[in-house]
Amino acid sequence: MHEPQSPDRETRAWGWLLLATALLCFSNGRWILSAAAWWSPVFVLRFMRARPLTVGLAAGLGTYILVTALTWKGLVPLHGAHYVAFATIAGLLAFLPFAVDRLIAPRLRGFASTLVLPMGTAAIELIAARTSPFGSWGAIGYTQTDDLALIQLASVTGLAGVSFCVTWFGSMTNWVWEQRFEWTRLRRGVFAYGGVMAVVMLGGAARLALAPPAAATVRVASLTVRNLRTPELWRSLYGPLTAVETDAMRRDGWVVLDSLLERSRREARAGARLIAWSEGSASCFRQDEPTFVARCADMARREGVYLFSALVTYTPGHAREENQLLIFDPRGALVVRYHKARPVPGDPEIGADRTLPVLDTPFGRTGAAICFDMDFPDLVRREGRAGVDFMLVPSSDWSDIDPIHTHMALLRGIENGCSVVRQTAKGLSATADYEGRILASTDYFRAEEPVMVAQVPRRGVRTIYARVGDLFAWICLAGVLLAALLAMRQRQVDDM
Repeated sequence: MHEPQSPDRETRAWGWLLLATALLCFSNGRWILSAAAWWSPVFVLRFMRARPLTVGLAAGLGTYILVTALTWKGLVPLHGAHYVAFATIAGLLAFLPFAVDRLIAPRLRGFASTLVLPMGTAAIELIAARTSPFGSWGAIGYTQTDDLALIQLASVTGLAGVSFCVTWFGSMTNWVWEQRFEWTRLRRGVFAYGGVMAVVMLGGAARLALAPPAAATVRVASLTVRNLRTPELWRSLYGPLTAVETDAMRRDGWVVLDSLLERSRREARAGARLIAWSEGSASCFRQDEPTFVARCADMARREGVYLFSALVTYTPGHAREENQLLIFDPRGALVVRYHKARPVPGDPEIGADRTLPVLDTPFGRTGAAICFDMDFPDLVRREGRAGVDFMLVPSSDWSDIDPIHTHMALLRGIENGCSVVRQTAKGLSATADYEGRILASTDYFRAEEPVMVAQVPRRGVRTIYARVGDLFAWICLAGVLLAALLAMRQRQVDDM
């Protein structure tokens, strides 16, 4: 039975939860302070270890659901009951590693107990990334994208290793606290933890300092044309259109295409060899698509460039659209027609492809994806296995997920050893090399004419993660199961 606590200790326990709640508001979602992600687990654990099991689990889960509902509002395109359901499930998933820790860690002996929380975090994030329609959104590792030395670990373990390090600090600090800071008890564990973290941080710093990209570069230009479509006509597109409305939509589409092609010519004549547009930059009706293809092909052939043209094709009266990336080579040939593999839940898109395209060019092996595709590490890892040197990623965001979504995509480049060029409508466009260094950027909300030009390394590197995938996360899952078995055995011994 749980021993009765003095009023002072009980008050202090609830104080830990209050402090944890404040830190959790800045640990993920809308407001991210990277340090808060390290410290919030410390006080969540302090509270849960200081309260009876049922009270700790109930209060902890309720806190995570409420914080999730607050910090993810606007980042997820859901409303009403759907958003409540999302916040409940996402809060449960975020809290689950702490519930696992509360049930298992107290029955384990010594330093090994500190591994339960980080292993549980890596395991839950693995399962979520493989099963959730939102992919890897919410993973703790994304809160550390400003720490280049730390996130180099993603090239070995994937995102799971970064999340492991962040939450391990919380369980390690709590363990030291529980041991009343007695050095003789702590010495081996502290040295083990410090040694691992030293290898991670010094290894990442050494990679950045000693092995920067040294390959020749290619000039890549990417651009966005601000939306010229008439909102009233846009909303009526899926219903019956009058002849006047159809002509207006068609005329508007050609005006946008004219602007895209003209700006692309300008960048080609300035030296760009690959040119990409942001997601959904151009649009046309199904019957007009051959004309669209012919015009893009002509521009690519005349200027001798690779053109990555982002197109949304509509069929009036149909409830779904085709979100496509059409790639033309310098001969004007349409060499890739790719449909977005992972539409955002709720978006009216059709024709999703199962694999991302890979294209061999004189400037290196080039991969491509469309926006939300980059939130699924296992999908993008196929590009790493294929030896892609850089990726072009047409994207479109909204202000609530700017610039978080861009930072998430750039981490895929570290995992797979490839540079990433992400041109974004309504957000931050950025180009980063395969170590995460920003090579160029432009802000849609500040730039009068959003265009980004970058010298991108022609060669990437092969990474351990690209070869072995989520092996580290799977090991963590196995570790949690083993810890659970050991805890059950220890309980049987204690009950004898």
